[in-house]
Amino acid sequence: MADKFDKKELLNWIETQPELKFIREQANRTFVSYDVTQKGVNKRISVISKNELNIKKGIIHKLWELIWVPGRQLRGTSYSDENLDKRLSATSALMSFSTIWDMVCTFPVLFYVVKGLAIFTVPAATAASLLILAISNAAGKFAMDRNKGNKSVATFLLFIFFILSLVKTAFSGVGLELMGGSQRLKNMKARDVLAEKNLLNTSRPNTQVFEALYKNSSADCDRLAAAQDNLDQSKPSGRRQWNKLNKQMFQAPSDLANSDVDNLLRNFSGQLGPCTIRDYIDNISGVSDQDLDQSYNKLQKLEEALSPLALLYLRSRGTYYTHFAGDALAGEPFERVWIDIDPSLGIQVKDDCSSDDKRCNGPVRWSSGNEAIKVAFFDFYEKVGNRDFKGLGSSLIGFIISIILSVTAIVLLFATSSDMKVRASRATILNQKINSIFTKIRNSKE
Repeated sequence: MADKFDKKELLNWIETQPELKFIREQANRTFVSYDVTQKGVNKRISVISKNELNIKKGIIHKLWELIWVPGRQLRGTSYSDENLDKRLSATSALMSFSTIWDMVCTFPVLFYVVKGLAIFTVPAATAASLLILAISNAAGKFAMDRNKGNKSVATFLLFIFFILSLVKTAFSGVGLELMGGSQRLKNMKARDVLAEKNLLNTSRPNTQVFEALYKNSSADCDRLAAAQDNLDQSKPSGRRQWNKLNKQMFQAPSDLANSDVDNLLRNFSGQLGPCTIRDYIDNISGVSDQDLDQSYNKLQKLEEALSPLALLYLRSRGTYYTHFAGDALAGEPFERVWIDIDPSLGIQVKDDCSSDDKRCNGPVRWSSGNEAIKVAFFDFYEKVGNRDFKGLGSSLIGFIISIILSVTAIVLLFATSSDMKVRASRATILNQKINSIFTKIRNSKE
């Protein structure tokens, strides 16, 4: 370019070129200063640089730009044109929408991760969600600089964006499951626990089945009692042996304390002492057939009428508290007469709740946020594996949308960052050339 410039000719050329409309619009928004002390007319108007012009952005505006990245932040300042800015705006919009979508879908997961923070749970989950979103957007934004010397860093940042998107997508469907199907997941977990404890499909016990067990246990109990009688309890060794035999006779594992007697006799008789077994069978045998039928009919009514959560709450309160908290009977078609069961049968049923016990008051909730996430995770991917798409519903739709948005954003970021115009916008040598030209124009005479 020549050393001398005709400013009017340059301005007239810019004014008449249709493709430079965006430059004219940007020039109209540019701040300038007018210095009346300058003698030359052309010297009185000067552009105020962005460094000199201190435009303060409000905190809401700054926060919004972290959430929704402007397209201009994906390029440098050395080069731009209208088509490039439109493409970058589309890329940044898709990237921002992808990260926002993932933030919404994964918020329930983060909520349950920090669930133990009480009143700070929602603020903490919100802050964590926004932080992850900001990190993802920042990684995508700085991954656009693939010029010489920055290529490795840009590739690494794009990889970070990919990993974050992968993790968020993996938990997007899980988060939607927690959001829309929390009650279903609780009942599913309660049903599994009831099945593990043999508290489903309860049937009237056949006492004749226990006859052989009763005969052997009674004989062992008598034998051990006789051995106790032969001990000299005046001696320490005799007392220790007597206590040892007594523990063996009436053994009853503490982890099975809340199990029904019928379940203990059928499935855990090997962990019971012989005298314990004999006492259990004596109690059951002492109940009349009529009372036995009535008691088990009431149990069957409980199983048919109540949800798994409510049934677990009644039948195994300790186990219920391990997984849940809250009043599971609220809103259930429960009748108090259904738990009026002969105590001699050893059937565990409890409906009382102290008003100052937080564990059994309020809505039903998970005791552990991590367990809620675990149940939702395995339920979601088990259904995906079984192609139970109908059972997934909106969770599957959100999951698919997350996959599409994440993949498209990654492909667009990589392709756009490799574009020659984007690389030119960050070229130092081009920026130096532009500054040199404008310096000559500024210093040239009319």
